[in-house]
Amino acid sequence: MSHRLVACEHCDYLHVEDDIPPGFVARCARCGSPLYQAQKGTVERPLAFAITALVLFLIANSFPILTFAMEGRTESNTLLSGVVTFWQEGFPFLAFMVALTSIAAPLMLIGAYIYVLMPLYFGFVVPGLRAVWRVLAVIRPWSMLDVFLIGLLVALTKLTDFADVIAGPAFYAVCLLIPATLLMSTTLDPRTIWRRLAPQNLRYATLEDLEELRANAGQTRATGWMTCDTCAFVVTDSAARETGGKCPRCGTHLHHRKAGGLSRAWALLVAAMVLYIPANIFPIMTITYLGRAESDTILSGVAVLMQSGEWPIAIVVFTASIVVPILKIVLLGWVYVATGLGLSGPLRQRTLVYRITELIGRWSMVDVFMVSILAALVKLGNIATVAPGFGAVAFCAVVILTMLSAMAFDPRLIWDRAGMQKEQGMSS
Repeated sequence: MSHRLVACEHCDYLHVEDDIPPGFVARCARCGSPLYQAQKGTVERPLAFAITALVLFLIANSFPILTFAMEGRTESNTLLSGVVTFWQEGFPFLAFMVALTSIAAPLMLIGAYIYVLMPLYFGFVVPGLRAVWRVLAVIRPWSMLDVFLIGLLVALTKLTDFADVIAGPAFYAVCLLIPATLLMSTTLDPRTIWRRLAPQNLRYATLEDLEELRANAGQTRATGWMTCDTCAFVVTDSAARETGGKCPRCGTHLHHRKAGGLSRAWALLVAAMVLYIPANIFPIMTITYLGRAESDTILSGVAVLMQSGEWPIAIVVFTASIVVPILKIVLLGWVYVATGLGLSGPLRQRTLVYRITELIGRWSMVDVFMVSILAALVKLGNIATVAPGFGAVAFCAVVILTMLSAMAFDPRLIWDRAGMQKEQGMSS
């Protein structure tokens, strides 16, 4: 056994890494968060899925997603159509966010996998592998093609009530692209790649290093070692000083905790609370049908789906657009208050709540994607048009701000403020 140390990214609890059976995940003994998967020695499966995803992505961006036919006129849209429509309608923020989450981030994610895994598989050297794999951690949360598909299905449901809609090749490509990218990610533990990209002479912190720190009088958890936020490498303070404060494995600047993380998280969450009011008051879109204009808010859109008998879609939209944003704001607020006051209580449950809210926030983008699809597709003049409204801007800002708030917060503060920062463990 190597006695190599692994730190939990959510509570900073130290563990001794051990071999686990294939298909299993090691979890933190203190907060229950996942630590690492069973080591997968091969990169051929995730590389194959990444290449497949790239082909599907190119198809999804080259052909129409939907074709809308009404009164003898037809319109088709692509993934880029919603971005162009938002820009032309005077909503650059929406155009940027839709372009980022449905086109740029997915392409960068797939490209990063291919750029890193292909040299590892074929055994040749290309520059910047560690930098690309480091950027991957930043890109991942903003790739939302799975959420886009739900928005696409909601838009399709709305359109079939009064027009003929034909699914194009890009629609099926998107449906296949989502499982391909999911398998690309789940068949590979990022830490496996970090070990293959690490310098050959890299020394990992071990149980012996921890015992030496404990033996030094006055040495505490906060000053003895740090964990890299990007690659989860455990670095002693002496090793960090030798590298100029950078992670010796991935090159990221090291810090014990995110500076001002709690204050930034609060500021972003309060801004989201303020914007949530206009997001529900102002219309997210205005539908003009045969000269008659009707504006839809988020709640009225759910009501229309219920009236038309589309209960499953209505429940999905209500959950993603009403329940999830409120729940995320309330739960994050509770976590921040408890952390700021240094409350002990159910720390494990509080960490779990933070992890869940961090994961579900992105699904609220369903309404934004739906509006982008409808606005790009329904452009038939006085016969039928869909125009985005200010409510969509406010709602998109709420989603982004809550995501940024969760990212700004350092969950290790949950345990630090409760007086748990000096606890160190050795669990395999």
